[in-house]
Amino acid sequence: MKKSSLGKFNYSLRPAKNMERKMFCEAFARLSRLSPLPNFRYIGFGSNDFCDFRLFHERLGIKDMVSIEGRVDQRKRVEFNRPHSCIKMEWGMSHEILPSLDWPRRAIVWLDYDSELNAEKLQDIALVTGFAPSGSVLLVTIPVNPGDSSETDVVSKRLSDLKKCVGEDKVPSSVQAQHLSKWGMANACREIVHNEILETLSARGAPQPSSSRIGYDQLFNFHYADSTQMLTVGGIFLDGKDREKLSVEDHFKDLEFICSDNTAYLIESPVLTWLEMRLLDKELVSPDWLPEEEREKYRRVYRYFPNFTEVEA
Repeated sequence: MKKSSLGKFNYSLRPAKNMERKMFCEAFARLSRLSPLPNFRYIGFGSNDFCDFRLFHERLGIKDMVSIEGRVDQRKRVEFNRPHSCIKMEWGMSHEILPSLDWPRRAIVWLDYDSELNAEKLQDIALVTGFAPSGSVLLVTIPVNPGDSSETDVVSKRLSDLKKCVGEDKVPSSVQAQHLSKWGMANACREIVHNEILETLSARGAPQPSSSRIGYDQLFNFHYADSTQMLTVGGIFLDGKDREKLSVEDHFKDLEFICSDNTAYLIESPVLTWLEMRLLDKELVSPDWLPEEEREKYRRVYRYFPNFTEVEA
């Protein structure tokens, strides 16, 4: 994590990000088949808002929480905004702090970056993958905006820049320059992250009997664009014993947003007024004078859609 997003965004007012957190909460509730949710640890980047910390503490009951914050110069401000005393602050960059942590229990780790994928971030991903106990969840969020230009030299530069950032050997040969427009950069980065996780697990499990080896099941492949295009990819680590308790195929199948492959789930905010959304909430049959595309967007996200209200303090 090179730069903090502290002061750049008000994360509580980004609709897609807001919905993403609530979707995570619904999925994380299934982890109770492995262990009571308060027994998990949450590791993330609190920044100045601590939105995910608030939500996961209040809805999941997690009390063992670690926030990694690189903006030491903003320490007083961040400490002031820390919402719960159970959040332990670790001051430093993620590549400095993650190696120093112990892993006493199952963890939910959200590496919510605000800069592009690079070799340093892949090292973070490998470190978490190498140490997280079975039953842990890893989430990785990165910006993946490729730019709008379709000029040949710009298209070629996207691929060369990606190779410089993550290392040429990390970019699959199937990724070509012409693939990196629109959401193509997100697809390429998902594959790079996915491969890093699998390679690390292969090395981790090599000296162990097959019954003790930990595997990885992808659960999330989100695309959204509150201000810039973003990718969140992640999943769960499970050994043989935990797979007997929690089946990804059975216990997550009712959640529409679960993505186990390179098919992405696009989180979109419907372009509807509050009155129109309230009407859709009440009506069994949708009114045909509302655009079908917007009705479908709302159907997909209405349970997670944020309700922003102006309040006087």
